[in-house]
Amino acid sequence: MPGEMLGEHTRWTNAQEIKDHLYEGVRLMLEERHGWDVEMQIEKDRQMSGSIHQTMYGEALTAPVYIADLTGANANVYLELGARWALRDNVTIITCQHKTDLRFNADTYRFVQYGQGPQELQAAKELITNMIVNGLDHEEHVDNPVRLGRDLVVFSRAELKKRDEQIERLEQARGDDLFREAMSARGDERIAKLRFLLTVNNTRADAHGELGKALRAKDDLPQAIHHLDSATRLHQDSADWWRELGVAQSRNMNFAAAVASLSEAVRLNPADADAYSSLGGAHRRIARESSDRSELLKARDCYRKASEIKKEELYSLANLARVDVLLAESETERAQVMDDFRRLDVLATWLTEGKTNPWAWLDRAETSAFRGDARAAMDALHTGMDQLPESERAATAKIALGPLQDTAGVEWLDESIADTLRALIDEYRSYL
Repeated sequence: MPGEMLGEHTRWTNAQEIKDHLYEGVRLMLEERHGWDVEMQIEKDRQMSGSIHQTMYGEALTAPVYIADLTGANANVYLELGARWALRDNVTIITCQHKTDLRFNADTYRFVQYGQGPQELQAAKELITNMIVNGLDHEEHVDNPVRLGRDLVVFSRAELKKRDEQIERLEQARGDDLFREAMSARGDERIAKLRFLLTVNNTRADAHGELGKALRAKDDLPQAIHHLDSATRLHQDSADWWRELGVAQSRNMNFAAAVASLSEAVRLNPADADAYSSLGGAHRRIARESSDRSELLKARDCYRKASEIKKEELYSLANLARVDVLLAESETERAQVMDDFRRLDVLATWLTEGKTNPWAWLDRAETSAFRGDARAAMDALHTGMDQLPESERAATAKIALGPLQDTAGVEWLDESIADTLRALIDEYRSYL
């Protein structure tokens, strides 16, 4: 309400009397008739230091009942009423001594006219009291023209943060359940479940990463790269997702990108032998495209690093031997390569005999070829491919073909070994 200037139409000009007889009277009626504990706060009378605006607009949001006395058409009261209308559905009551003080959009609003006479004053108190009681009894009622017809809800920042945190906890819990369910499935079912999980929570790096791996196994490389890239963006310090992204990029012939991703993987985890092996593969593919010997040397360094981390691990040792075949120039180097393959054949036999280990069986096919046993080589290839899901065989055959084609073209190899390697190449092509 205005503090001093009550306007030219005002008959009752003592603001303190208005507070005492009208508004205090309403407060007492609410307490006596309804047993409520009512606090009345007139903003101008607040005994508190600091900015008036903080409490003035704060009360416009939080006060269960807001009375705007427009007597005198005070501009500040209109401003405060506008803030109330913007923030709260109800209960807002307009009072004034003369209807000419209702201006702008307030002139169509129901109001309570009051005066100093006993009957007029009593009628005003009764009407204000009834408006308050009825308004509080019907919380769904919208009594202001700004919010009427608009589906708006106002929350404090603290309330919104609390709700967001609660939603995040619930989404995380549901996402954990869906993730476990997806990872217990295989093939297309796993892909479908992971895609559904991402419609619930698109910010899970693990879901993007596992979906990328599953799609890569299906040879859907563009989509695999998309989801693995999302996993690295969401979890930038995950060496695993950088490694998996690099593998997908390499298979998709994005060799420069693959080198960058795999280099980040080994930077984050220098003990990741698989990342070093995959980085070696990316350099080897660049060498295949460019005939750049320096890339082969980088590939050999990566495979050697992987073999030092995982000693007697067939994958890195077999790839190291393949690169050495391409790099060997002297008779001594070539003899060393053949000795390496003979030792690898013993390791491959030990890792595969009676075991389900598809890639080890495929490596054994090649070591058997270098040993000169064409039948054992072909049997090992078939055993390895049969141990793979049918949906993954074409992609696997495509991966195995490149190194074999590189090796089979080396001029110094014994012709029987080269013939067996070419036979393996033809057999892999039958899976495409």
